[in-house]
Amino acid sequence: MDIQIYANTLWNKYKILFPELTGDCPNIILSNRLTKTGGYNQSELNSITLGNKFFKNNMDTMLNVILPHEIAHQIDYNLHGWTKGRKHHNTNWCGIMMIIGLDPNPYHNMEL
Repeated sequence: MDIQIYANTLWNKYKILFPELTGDCPNIILSNRLTKTGGYNQSELNSITLGNKFFKNNMDTMLNVILPHEIAHQIDYNLHGWTKGRKHHNTNWCGIMMIIGLDPNPYHNMEL
């Protein structure tokens, strides 16, 4: 599976849910260096890094929870911008997660 194509599909779906959303889908990077974090978003760079090692035993969670979680951060940034001291898992992000149909949980319980 091409993770970037899958992310593009999610992004286009979310653009329907959030008509005011502009910009391109974040660039997806797979990293073998992430061993505790499933992924992280670099909003200003429009980039998401995912822990490649988690895919082996947690493919469904990575594709259907972690990737959408990180995309929700990018949506939050694109819609609301970023200010110093603003928390990543704020009210706006929680609302975005609920609209896309996911629990706004900032943590995962995946194992390598």
